[in-house]
Amino acid sequence: MEETSKIKVKVALNSLFAAVFITGIKILAAYFSGSLAILTEVVNSGIDIFVCLVTIFSVKYAAKPADEDHNYGHEKAENISALIQVLFLFGTSSFILYEAVQRIFLGKHPDLNITIWTFAALITSMVIDFIRARALNKIADETKSNALKADALHFASDIMSSMIVIIGLIFSYYGYDKADAISAFVVAIIIILLGVKMSRKAIDSLLDRVPPGLSEKIRYETLLIEGVEGIRNFRIRSTGPKIFIDMVINISRIIPFSKAHDIMDAVERRLNQLIDNADIVIHSEPVETDKETINDKIKMIVNSYGLKCHDIFSHKIGNEIFSELHVEVTDTNDLIKAHDRITEVEEKIKSEIGIISNVKIHIDEPSNILYDTTDITAKSGDMITEIQKIISQNNDVTASGDFNVIITNGKIRVSLNCTFDYHYSLDEVHDIVTLLESKIFAELKSRYPKLSNVIIHAEPSAINN
Repeated sequence: MEETSKIKVKVALNSLFAAVFITGIKILAAYFSGSLAILTEVVNSGIDIFVCLVTIFSVKYAAKPADEDHNYGHEKAENISALIQVLFLFGTSSFILYEAVQRIFLGKHPDLNITIWTFAALITSMVIDFIRARALNKIADETKSNALKADALHFASDIMSSMIVIIGLIFSYYGYDKADAISAFVVAIIIILLGVKMSRKAIDSLLDRVPPGLSEKIRYETLLIEGVEGIRNFRIRSTGPKIFIDMVINISRIIPFSKAHDIMDAVERRLNQLIDNADIVIHSEPVETDKETINDKIKMIVNSYGLKCHDIFSHKIGNEIFSELHVEVTDTNDLIKAHDRITEVEEKIKSEIGIISNVKIHIDEPSNILYDTTDITAKSGDMITEIQKIISQNNDVTASGDFNVIITNGKIRVSLNCTFDYHYSLDEVHDIVTLLESKIFAELKSRYPKLSNVIIHAEPSAINN
């Protein structure tokens, strides 16, 4: 920012020196020629000096960083300077129009002393104006400076006005007395039109008008990001060269927070690629989407009570839908309180998901509690042998031998790996695993009363080429 400010100030100072030089030349040309048109050029160049001074001040002030009183920075100072320039342009142009009308319609025609030096002065000013307008425009585009852009447009108009003055003087030289006044009139109109254009741009910036097409472009690109379901509270404002973007994007409520954060990062990266020097603030809002399944909706309702659930199973019998699930109750050990709370959850599920006829919830102990556990695998040879025998009765399954038997909180838990032919589908494997787990539990429970859980991890067999 500091380096950019130095570049802006440097080009503005060069323009100031050029304006002083040109004004001096035009003063001499106006004095010796008596031309009103050249006098308008003198006034215009004099304004250029003031404009350059205002520009230098505004550029320096605009470069100040944001503070507690100016959260968005000070860049709009350049737009204020542009409006000040316009006010002076309107004032001088009005005076020039008045004098031109006097000479055109009331017959005031002072003697003109037109020499080669008059034309030389005007041509010199045009060359200098061209050089500085080009330099200002280049830096304005690079730094996105409204103040420098306004100066560039102003000085470009000076070239056009000087050309018109030259044409008017040529006609006056050949006896057309009103040509000088008419050319002055045209120059004044050009200045006024330029002022209107400059003022519109400055006012638009001060009123935070969004650049044409930018909102639509940002909306389009944001909605292309996977995971973005919609946009609301979308706002854009420009402060000097910087664009501030504030938006809320809708993200499916079933997406985990970490994933939602990744989606917001993706949006921010995309917008930074589209817009240079952008300051982007993105918020997310979880919303219900058409992509949600019945089980997703059930999970969201359970989570809204601060509870965890798992093993959600929804099925349809005839025209009725039934749902079963396990819910972990963590805040009470009282059966009546737990039952009352679960009943409330069941009713909530049925009321919010109208298509569900019946809900059954199995109350589980919390899974996030770390119990002291003892590995008793080495002492459980008889149990493992019985399990292997049960599995061997199913030709579709092979026990890998990776058994783990632990005792936790007085309960025995068994886990093992089994291999399935890779041709089996996931549904087929799930059905076989569920049947085996139930069968092992049923046959061993009587001999091992503390047995509480049997878990089989399914692995595919190697593919034979």
